[in-house]
Amino acid sequence: MKRRDLLTLRGGVAIALAAGCACLLAGCTPTAEQFMPRYTDGGPTPLAFVVCHGYGCDLKTRVTLSAEEWRAVRARFSPAAGDAAAERAQIAQAIAVLESLVGIRTGTNAHQRRDFRNTGDETQMDCIDQTSNTWTYLTLMQDDGLLAHHRVGKPIYRGGLLTFDLSNTAVVVETESGASFALDATMVDAGVPPPVEPVQQWMAEVEPLWSARPYPP
Repeated sequence: MKRRDLLTLRGGVAIALAAGCACLLAGCTPTAEQFMPRYTDGGPTPLAFVVCHGYGCDLKTRVTLSAEEWRAVRARFSPAAGDAAAERAQIAQAIAVLESLVGIRTGTNAHQRRDFRNTGDETQMDCIDQTSNTWTYLTLMQDDGLLAHHRVGKPIYRGGLLTFDLSNTAVVVETESGASFALDATMVDAGVPPPVEPVQQWMAEVEPLWSARPYPP
């Protein structure tokens, strides 16, 4: 093969690989603010809200919680937190309750995998699903007056093609200090309180997708 033809072939392979990588990573691209209006309800209530699943919000399920189920969420904020740090722990516990309640309806209580793509399993979720749902859960709490020390922030993203770790997460903002905290539900299975950490810390924890970080058993 001539050198010119070989270079052309190599260039074509590189372009194909880049395109393939872009497609694989399309589900968790740095466009959190753009996908939120598309994948979430503007005014969710416990009686009517939408959750995403199936990767990239491929599937949407409308959920209605009973009064008893919503009381189980409210119970996580009783007694009221004395400070912001205590309230963040309550928020994480309430998210775990909501994920369990929603999972009964959607099947998303199943163990979540960390894969490049979903091959048709409706119970699996990627970072778009998790970010959209967590934002919805936080909005439900905020609108019900359960957040005394925080407000719902804008979702954020981290990573890039060089790390193969494009990821999004929901955020709460401490009202007194203005500090932002990430709640990355992709780090744990449904029903487990997600870690709540300073945004700067979350941004620094870029982890290549091929590392196959395990979920808890």
